[in-house]
Amino acid sequence: MKFQFLAKPHVDFDESLNSVKILSAARRVFIRDGGAAFSTRGVAKEANVSLGAVQHFFRSKNELLSCMLEYAVNQFEGGDQSVFETLPVNGRARLLGVIDILIEDVWDSDCRQFFFNFWALACHNEAAADLKDALYRHHINRLAGFIGAAEPTITEIHARDLAVQLAAMIEGLMLFVGTRDVHVATREQMSDMVKNSVLALLSGSSIPVDRPFEVAQ
Repeated sequence: MKFQFLAKPHVDFDESLNSVKILSAARRVFIRDGGAAFSTRGVAKEANVSLGAVQHFFRSKNELLSCMLEYAVNQFEGGDQSVFETLPVNGRARLLGVIDILIEDVWDSDCRQFFFNFWALACHNEAAADLKDALYRHHINRLAGFIGAAEPTITEIHARDLAVQLAAMIEGLMLFVGTRDVHVATREQMSDMVKNSVLALLSGSSIPVDRPFEVAQ
């Protein structure tokens, strides 16, 4: 399912070869230079088009940023989705397969750099913060669905709690990939570590706190 920001920052644009070329260049600029140095002029130079050509599709830096983030997320998730379709039907095996896919993303340098820059930008840019919130509502809801299928007896609240823990665990491990002080030597070791932690949580070692169920908007 294609991800789309449904919150206020979402900007529709005409998807064409030229607009996608610009968004692809914007993604490269954002990964390489970060949010502070991101500009429409820099994207135009990277795409080898005029500034006016960029502004024809994206009227402001924030519009370009919003569409680039949505485009980049769909690039990452598009690759994941094609692998999801090959996973087993069994709920628990499917969840463990999803963990393998997410850990593979953690070991991708472009993916790590994109999200480090995205999180940093969201700390001081309101539009980026809104986009981050929309993205993680989508991500947590999807993970909760996999967790609920793996353990149908747990409540929706508990499934969402575990989804938050799983997302935090996996993305926090980005800090330990590619460092000189190697805490996790291989992708397989990291994947096994996360799987063991998730299976322990599913076994009932984590007791959910009762509270009214609220659906994330």
